[in-house]
Amino acid sequence: MKLFKTILIFTIFQISASNFWASGRLPEEIQEMLDMMSAVDSPRYPGFRNFYRYSVSRYNCSGKNHAEWYETGVKRFGWGIYYISSGLLFQVIGWPVLYIFFTKIKMKAYIVMIFIGVIEITEVWGNSIWPGFVALLGEVYCTSPQIMTIVGKVTMVQWILGSATAVFLGIHRLLSMINFGESLINTNAMISFWLAFLTIYAIYGSLFFDTVLFNSDYMAPLLDPMTEQEGVTYSNNFLYFHNISAAVLLVTVYTSLCLVWRFREVKNFSAQAMKFQKSLLLQSICISLTYAVPAISFVTLYFFVTPKWFSHASDISYQLSGGIPFIMYIVLNNTVREEIFSCCKKNPASSQVKIHSTTVHSFN
Repeated sequence: MKLFKTILIFTIFQISASNFWASGRLPEEIQEMLDMMSAVDSPRYPGFRNFYRYSVSRYNCSGKNHAEWYETGVKRFGWGIYYISSGLLFQVIGWPVLYIFFTKIKMKAYIVMIFIGVIEITEVWGNSIWPGFVALLGEVYCTSPQIMTIVGKVTMVQWILGSATAVFLGIHRLLSMINFGESLINTNAMISFWLAFLTIYAIYGSLFFDTVLFNSDYMAPLLDPMTEQEGVTYSNNFLYFHNISAAVLLVTVYTSLCLVWRFREVKNFSAQAMKFQKSLLLQSICISLTYAVPAISFVTLYFFVTPKWFSHASDISYQLSGGIPFIMYIVLNNTVREEIFSCCKKNPASSQVKIHSTTVHSFN
C-alpha cells in the first residue's frame, strides 16, 4: 500500500513537472503570488524560454508613485496605539497560559485547546500588532506590497486553521459527551491526523486564492488591494465557503453541546465530574465564540453593503479573538489561575501547585 502511494505521488509530480516545462510558464497561482510581491507587471519565468514575456498583474501599483499611494491611506494614531498595545498585552498574558497548559495539563481535550492557543498567540502579530503599524503609518497594499502579501497569507492560514480547529474541538467535546465515535477523534493518533489535515486545508485555502490585505482607510483586511485598476475583480470562494461553514457549524455544534450538557446535568453525575465538565464546556464555548462572531460578521460583509465602521467592527472582533481566550482560561481554569497568581506573588512555597493527573478537580 505504501509502495502504491509512493508511486502515485511520484507519477503526479512527474506529470505536473512535465506540464510546467511544456507550457513554458509557472502555475497561475504561484505566478500571481510573485506578482503580488512585486506589485507591477511582472515577467513569466519559464526557465529559459520567453524570458521577456510580460503579463498584466491584478496587483499592479504602477499607477501612482509611493508618496501618492500613501495619500490614499489614513493615519489613525489612536487605533494604532490600541492595536499594538492590546496585541503586546495578549502576548504577555498568552505565553504564560500556554506554558501552564504544556507543563501542567495532560488531557486530550486540552491538546486541541493548546493547538488553538498556539495559533491565536502567533496570530496576534498579524491581526493586531501589524495592523497597528499600518494604522500609525497610513499604509495600504501598494505602500508595502511584500510585507502586506506575506502577512496576509500567513494570517489567512491562521484564521482558517484556528476557526476550523474550533469546530473540531466542538465536535470532539460533543462526541466525547455522548460516547459516540470516540475512536475517530479521541486517540492521540486521530487527533494528530485531523490537526494535520486541517493544517493542509488552511495552507491550501491561503496560498491558492486571493489574499486579505489590511487597509488603513477601512481599518480591516480586504480582498481588494485598492490598486484602482478597471475591470479587475477580487474574490475568494474558498474563504467565503469556509466562513459560512464555520459560522453555521460553530453555532450548531456548540448549541448541541449545551443541550447535551443540560440533559447530562439531570442525570445525577457526581458533583466533581459535573464541575469539571462544566468548566471544560465553558472554556470550549469561549473559544468558539471568538471565532463564531468574526465569521458571522465576515459572512455579513459578503452578502450586504455595509458601512466602513462595520468592516472595522468586524476586524475588532477578529483582533480580540487572539487574546480573549487566554483571559477566559485564567478566569475559568483553576489550575491556570492558581499558577498565574502564584507567579505574581513570587512566593516559591506557594508556586508549587500539586497536580494530580488522575483527579478531575485539577483541571477545573
